[in-house]
Amino acid sequence: MAAAAGTLFADGVGLSKASQMVTLLEPLAPKLATSIFVVGIICAGVSSQFPNVLMLPWLLCDYNQSERKMTLPKYRIMVLIISLLGLVVPVFHAQPVFVMIVSQAFNSVILPMTVACILYLGNRKDLMGEHKHSLTTNILLTAILLFSIVTSSMGIKGVWQLIAG
Repeated sequence: MAAAAGTLFADGVGLSKASQMVTLLEPLAPKLATSIFVVGIICAGVSSQFPNVLMLPWLLCDYNQSERKMTLPKYRIMVLIISLLGLVVPVFHAQPVFVMIVSQAFNSVILPMTVACILYLGNRKDLMGEHKHSLTTNILLTAILLFSIVTSSMGIKGVWQLIAG
């Protein structure tokens, strides 16, 4: 889908509805295109849901150096709220393709912040001791940071263009 969408975008054709994406599969599986697309979307959503709902509680447990006891009420509430975010599309009648694009653009914004934190923390002698980043690691992380800033700006620009019309 992404390759087809990228090819269509280069030709000036954009995708804004899920029904447009189904037609991309029709040359490969004319009668099964809709079924294949629906199964793919459901699998993508379900496979993302479990890590997404557990990430925040696990990060908090790691940060607080506490046991990962997900049965505690505070973690159950976090999991419930994060799970309810999946209802944004049906409740607010949002366009699924737009929501998918925005969520992926948001991921591109998170990456530079993550790499910057790794750079900062990995260079703290008081924290890392003898495992402090080497010059080679710093050069590679800086290159990754610069690349991630470029992709992040492209993601933000793309979402802005999508919103602007």
